[in-house]
Amino acid sequence: MKKLILFLFVCSFQIYGQHIDLERAMNLMITEIKPDNFKYINLAEENLIEREFDYSIQNYQKREIFIKDSLFPIELIMTPKEEKKRINWKTFKLNNCKIYTESDCINIVRHSRHLIKVKNKSEYDSIINLNIPNAIVVIINPGWGKHKTKLEIRKATEKIESVEKSIEDHFYFSFSIPVFSEDKKYFRITIYKGKERNGEGTSKIFKIENETLTEVFEYNRWKTEFSTVN
Repeated sequence: MKKLILFLFVCSFQIYGQHIDLERAMNLMITEIKPDNFKYINLAEENLIEREFDYSIQNYQKREIFIKDSLFPIELIMTPKEEKKRINWKTFKLNNCKIYTESDCINIVRHSRHLIKVKNKSEYDSIINLNIPNAIVVIINPGWGKHKTKLEIRKATEKIESVEKSIEDHFYFSFSIPVFSEDKKYFRITIYKGKERNGEGTSKIFKIENETLTEVFEYNRWKTEFSTVN
């Protein structure tokens, strides 16, 4: 029984330690990539699953990397582990983030609006408190005619659209789960930055030293484009 308790304690301690390592790395990374004029970033709540790729690093690149950092863990590129599990970033204490579902993130950057009709002030307040991105919430009295209803919806829409879209809401981010080197001093992560009509992703390797993050290497860049069908 004592052995079982000790085993469970060790396992829980390891999981907690991994959680802390990941949380620390993510906060340092978010601080590093967040533009200086942004107060926060919009983040998709589920982690990005890394794309399969065949990446072979050239000898001249190896030389450049080792000149820059002789301890660089080349195996993070040469024999990358793929992190396939799903996590939700809301379970971590991440700074400078507003975390939404990916569909809500896409709605934010596309600036699309959707109408929510409610019957009274109580329902209105409860919906507003949910902070649903790009929602137009309007109180509609069931006794109103079509003209009055359309007028109230138009007024609510004009009020929302008159508010300038914040610079932070032109983009959203999605991150893969960091893959660490054995000594926990380096990690690899894939970062996707979504825009209104396109997006771009890349893999980066960072070094953690004295609570400071340094980007050591970037590779495997890719782009996406959104299109609409009429």
